[in-house]
Amino acid sequence: MQKHIERSRSAERNFEELLASLLEEGEVSVCPDGLLHFGDTVIIHAPVVQPRKGSPVESFPCTLQATPSKAALMKNVYHEVPITAHAHHHRPILKNVFTLLPRTSAHPMGSELIYGAPFNLAHVTPSGQRLYVTSPVGSALHSGRESRRQEVLLCDEESAHSAWRLQPSDPALRLTYEGQPVEVGARVRIIQTMTNQPLVVEEEFSTKTIYGQEQQVSVGVVNRATTRAAHTLCLLTWTRRTPTQEELEQERARKQHEAEDVMEEERERQRRRMEEEEERRREAERELEEKTAGMRLVLDKEESEEEEEERRE
Repeated sequence: MQKHIERSRSAERNFEELLASLLEEGEVSVCPDGLLHFGDTVIIHAPVVQPRKGSPVESFPCTLQATPSKAALMKNVYHEVPITAHAHHHRPILKNVFTLLPRTSAHPMGSELIYGAPFNLAHVTPSGQRLYVTSPVGSALHSGRESRRQEVLLCDEESAHSAWRLQPSDPALRLTYEGQPVEVGARVRIIQTMTNQPLVVEEEFSTKTIYGQEQQVSVGVVNRATTRAAHTLCLLTWTRRTPTQEELEQERARKQHEAEDVMEEERERQRRRMEEEEERRREAERELEEKTAGMRLVLDKEESEEEEEERRE
């Protein structure tokens, strides 16, 4: 029994360490031009998710992520781990970072991602294994129990079920934006190419995971008369715009002004330090003069007493 208890405690410690490792900071790409490219690592954000009717919770944003079960996390087996949406993990962490990978040679790595171009969504586990976001089609085993839409899972091999493309969220702009590059943070719909159905965040259906309650993610037609879902998503990275010459000059002038302020403060500190040192020196001189005057009084008194004694003798 003691050995069993020790093994249980060791397994629990390992689980806590693995649980914390998924929340470590992840890396996302930096896009100076503000456009998405093949090979970029992104986080997928749902700006507005409405809760269940009658719920006291107001609308909230969610971020898509791969949340394994406790058994999958302990065994390091991420095959068929479901994709969920969490309402609190919005910063880049290991469990919510995905990579945009091209499916054809017509779109090499580093080229701009355009509307309508097929791509793979890959997720890299903490152990370095690359898995693909896949939604199996026509399988009763891989459909949501409540929504009856296709589940979204991680698979170790790419297939026709793992092909995705982007559309603008506004239907009136889809023909206009077809073939145009996708901007970072643009509101889009992620469409599965095989079924031509959007990736949606279930607003009314949640699931319990090792991180608490999370929203289900699926693929399928949204019928507002029965269930509701949010299919407007954003692909986010770090954006860094190249500054103009005027902005560079303003920044240079600002830094020069800050340097002058620092030098002025340093000169003021030196002046105050010198004044304090001068004041301490004067105080020391006054104390020395007072001590010298006291010693002179004592000596004069002693001399006068000696002279008085001599006169008496």
